[in-house]
Amino acid sequence: MKIKEEFISASVNPRSHCLVACKSAPFVVYASSLQIALQTVPKDDSEVGVIKSTSERRHQKPITVLKRLKSSGKVDEFVSGDVNSRVNLWKLSGERVEYVAELLGCSGSIGTVCGVAEENRKIVAAAWVSYPNNGFEAWWTSPTGELLNSTKIELDQKAFALCLDAISLQNLVLLAVGTSKRFVELYGESEDRKSFSRLVSVAGHTDWIHSIAFNDDPYNLLVASAGQDTYVRLWSIEPESATHSEPPKIPAALLDEDTDTPDELTSSANLFTFNNSTLRCSSHAVMQGHDDWVHSTVWSENGRVLLTASSDKTCIIWREIDNLWRDDVRLGIVGGQAAGFFSASSDEQKTFWSSLPMTGGHVGEVRDVDWHESFLMSVGQDQTTRAFAKSEKQQVYLEIARPQVHGHDMQCLSFVNPSVFVSGAEEKVFRAFRAPKSFVKSLESITGIPAEKSFGTSQLAEFGACVPALGLSNKPMVEGETVDGEHWEEDAFRAAPTILTAAPTEDTLQQNTLWPEEHKLYGHGYEVYAVTANPTGTVLATACKSSHTEHSVVMLWNTADWSKRADIIGHQLTVTQIAWNPSGTILLTVSRDRTAKLYKEKTGDVNGFDYECVWTSGKEHTRILWACDWIDDQHFVTVARDQKVIVWSAEGAPKAQLKLDEPVTAVAASGDLIVAGLQTGELVVLRFTGENLEVIEKIGSNAIKIDAAVLRLRFSKCGRKLAVATSDAKLRVFDFTV
Repeated sequence: MKIKEEFISASVNPRSHCLVACKSAPFVVYASSLQIALQTVPKDDSEVGVIKSTSERRHQKPITVLKRLKSSGKVDEFVSGDVNSRVNLWKLSGERVEYVAELLGCSGSIGTVCGVAEENRKIVAAAWVSYPNNGFEAWWTSPTGELLNSTKIELDQKAFALCLDAISLQNLVLLAVGTSKRFVELYGESEDRKSFSRLVSVAGHTDWIHSIAFNDDPYNLLVASAGQDTYVRLWSIEPESATHSEPPKIPAALLDEDTDTPDELTSSANLFTFNNSTLRCSSHAVMQGHDDWVHSTVWSENGRVLLTASSDKTCIIWREIDNLWRDDVRLGIVGGQAAGFFSASSDEQKTFWSSLPMTGGHVGEVRDVDWHESFLMSVGQDQTTRAFAKSEKQQVYLEIARPQVHGHDMQCLSFVNPSVFVSGAEEKVFRAFRAPKSFVKSLESITGIPAEKSFGTSQLAEFGACVPALGLSNKPMVEGETVDGEHWEEDAFRAAPTILTAAPTEDTLQQNTLWPEEHKLYGHGYEVYAVTANPTGTVLATACKSSHTEHSVVMLWNTADWSKRADIIGHQLTVTQIAWNPSGTILLTVSRDRTAKLYKEKTGDVNGFDYECVWTSGKEHTRILWACDWIDDQHFVTVARDQKVIVWSAEGAPKAQLKLDEPVTAVAASGDLIVAGLQTGELVVLRFTGENLEVIEKIGSNAIKIDAAVLRLRFSKCGRKLAVATSDAKLRVFDFTV
């Protein structure tokens, strides 16, 4: 048995400073929930960026910041911090980011980190906050990560560090710090290389500083700082003997209303001594161009071009032209659903820029997946439904559509027939969607699979869809139709469905690939939780969250006219998963009430609605049952928080069971293979021999205790590909070959 990870979908944590460009290879590295993902940079817009790997899980809580250690060579080493006070060192090795060491000493959420890698040592700094305390730590390690020394750095009382950067000048490290008191402060390493002391503090910003960065040019050293006041400031650090230029022109917004003088702005020389030299820190430029918080400041490799990212949905490239710093290039706007940019990174200098398609993913839990004959669909906590298919040209999976962009967190999903799926969110309604003609033609163009093979004679919807203002329901659009806004900004976000010939970019996915909504299914009293269709697609079974028997019913719907046909009563608490046997005559349910139940159609009609309970499990499971699946018409499997995997006969007799090391949260079966997903994110591959369960392989084991539950497992129609949805924002596809 050969198991290969074929696809990874992983989003970037929506925070400042979680994205880094590598210098030794054309990769970007970014924080994705508890892991670090490595993705290729496409050569042009005919390709898509591919996530080559994710790191092992060495963080127990989401990563808050990721930075590259500065070095003179083309070596890529990184430092990361998380919500749970953990700071880790990493290095790029081939196409993987490998763990190096953990740095101890922080006692709260890590807000910012930085570091320098020299030939014989590494210096790393991190700041943390945990109300009412905060701290600022520094570590010295060997090149291989062994701790040599550590120290606490003292800040002004009641101030804490919001952003950090470092530079090595003549083998001593200089730290730049943006504080909560709106100061830019410089800290210098002592000559004994065991501590840092404050050298100078300069004021200029009128609100918190979110990002600070050295340009790493020792002959023309500049520090860029930016934050909530929307301004980008440049500070020059030069020898005292250097000719001091005139102070920059100050924007009116920074002037005090009464005195017309800068508010806490120091433009005069600020002298300090570092490494036996007297230096001066002075204001070099004040740049205005963003309309909202600036989250990121990144210099080009030569230190002459600055890239900033802001919540105003723009990135600006700044250059010094004729001795004045100007916004040379402005990039944006990215879709009506965008919340702005948190991070940006670039090493190239160009005049014209175009967006390239990259592999992203759900932000938050991936809660359910289902396979079509030609593609894969998933729903997530980020209120989206996404479709992924394999590109014929590049032979990699890519996101080809976002059929649903909702206003509630998504929960469950099931295909009814080749052109229709039903999804449920954290509301009382299920919604049915039908594939539009634009999607069908785009799928054929990108995958090379004929539309007749993917959809057969299934009815299709109109050309595309759009979401009306203040609405949640996708409305159909005919070919050529557009929806105009009342002003230019709305026009920029108007839906314009098109036939895709290559991987779409984020703005296209957000507004041009929606599916029309066909019907709403009303009936449940609480937020819906589970849905599945029978093998012929004629009957739909649904369930909702419940704490009483009256709401713990499974509702059956006729998919021909979407009418409700029956309520199946039996469970006392939420039904967590529903599964039909391959022949479609027996319905299996599992519940939070710690039981599994079998229901048979009284007449044996596959398309019937008259089901009666024929079996209820006893006390074989002692905790919540999370999932179930049919192995064949004669056997099914259930898993629970009690760590047990139990295989049953179709009559309800236990045939084999195995207790694993952690709670089991998902299960899927194909042939004699059973894959169990654990609370830790690990997969355990089992073989059912008829009487026993044998462990074949374990995938994704963790070095530390992790909570990243597998929420859903689904084998494809052919039984060779397994889709894995996890709570740490990952969707993976594994290929199983004999």
